[in-house]
Amino acid sequence: MKNYITPIYILIFVFGIFQSCSEDEITKLPVTALSEDAFWTSEDEVKQAANALYGSLSNVGQIEWDALTEIMFSQSGASVEISTGAINPGASLVNGLWTGQYGTIRDANWFLNNVKKVGLPEATLAQYKGQVRFFRAWAHYKLMYQFGNVPIVTKLLGVNEGQVEPSTRSEVLDFVLEELDATILELSSSNYTPEYGRVTKWAVMALKSRILLYEGTLSSDNTMLTESANIASQIMLGGFSLYGNYTELFRPEGEGNSEIILARVNADLEGRYHSIGQWLGPISFHASWSTFSPTMALVNRYPDINGEDISNSLLYDSNAPFENRDPRLNQTIFDWNVDVDYEGSMFVNNGTWLNFRKWINPAETATQRSHNDFIVFRLGEVYLNYVEAMNEVNGPSQNLLDLINELRTRGGQGAATDGSNIVVPPIALIGLTKDSFRDIIRRERIIELAGEGILYYDYHRWKLLETTMNQPAIGIVPLENRLFTAPRDYVWPIPDFELINNPNLKQNTDY
Repeated sequence: MKNYITPIYILIFVFGIFQSCSEDEITKLPVTALSEDAFWTSEDEVKQAANALYGSLSNVGQIEWDALTEIMFSQSGASVEISTGAINPGASLVNGLWTGQYGTIRDANWFLNNVKKVGLPEATLAQYKGQVRFFRAWAHYKLMYQFGNVPIVTKLLGVNEGQVEPSTRSEVLDFVLEELDATILELSSSNYTPEYGRVTKWAVMALKSRILLYEGTLSSDNTMLTESANIASQIMLGGFSLYGNYTELFRPEGEGNSEIILARVNADLEGRYHSIGQWLGPISFHASWSTFSPTMALVNRYPDINGEDISNSLLYDSNAPFENRDPRLNQTIFDWNVDVDYEGSMFVNNGTWLNFRKWINPAETATQRSHNDFIVFRLGEVYLNYVEAMNEVNGPSQNLLDLINELRTRGGQGAATDGSNIVVPPIALIGLTKDSFRDIIRRERIIELAGEGILYYDYHRWKLLETTMNQPAIGIVPLENRLFTAPRDYVWPIPDFELINNPNLKQNTDY
């Protein structure tokens, strides 16, 4: 496959060099050609090479994936081709996912095939290999999830080695899970205490729990679901705790808190900024663009303060839709009925789009100068993994409901306009069935994780896309007509260029 072909004397990490993991370790690999033997001479060089893989870790652009679901609208960008039914083998998001993930795999293989040359102690070597193996496994899973049967690649491929046979979806999954198990062992050393932003065994376990939940749902496999829950329970006993303020969790003041299992570090340094404030904010906030905006479908998902769906609520008032609601609504989306003074920054209704409040830092003083870390895994998601998996296996229990209520309670902490707490009554267990609790859990995932770029996988595995993505996206006004063709669109087309490069690959059905 041409995508993997790399001259063996060229340092191949150029694109990812500038994304190391801590503000104290922002190092740059040379961007000129280097002999491999000249490079692999010290642990510092191993660290630089490992750092380069962190450039492939999800960053704020991952949020656009929510626009492939009913909860978000994108004005522009690669997601529009998918959301409007124009998915094709040349679509930019299709090509970007394929080339990006195989690029990560290539870089990981380059590292793993060369790192032994340095002669590090076995324990130290394992810690570096574990970090890199994590990225390689996750890249394979992303490819498998979207494309189905794909090649497993565990070595650098030469010019004449590119025509790799694809492996079946189940074979790729087995490979990924085995790699994650090996990685957990490699990162379990008691002397491995990495700085914030590094992959740890907890991050690997969070990924494995997530994958097993996804795959257990798709195949109705209780063994996978039980293992997902068991891993989640271990993480819940691993010293993490919910952060006490939902708003601050996604702003710079929440960086490095006890809820975060893994984050993409965006240091407050020149050249390390991103533009999430401009992407999400209304025009009144530094002439922002509202590139990604929530939809009414998301607004309507939030229950009333008692946890009752608004379609059945005695508290809900359509003329004051942000009153008496789950407090996370006001912490995620700005009320379009009023102009908001948000800690000194004005957010004015633009009349068309809804606007996210989540991720917005009102202290920003210039456009395109956001530096929020992007949360990749956090305890809140792990709670939800555990609850969903256990409900599917055993049905509702007070223990599971307590975790949902804990997330709801946290949503009210510091959520009043004066900074005081809003009391959120707990949902009661009485009368809940597996089906009705499933509805609560799914709703909870949607509102707790909105704007974090992972809900597409939930809608995908729940098989809700053919329903939700055949409805128009609506903000304050209708925004986009959408189209999803099932079952075709659940598996993406392999890019045309890859079919030309590798005749062993066969195009997926109906493309």
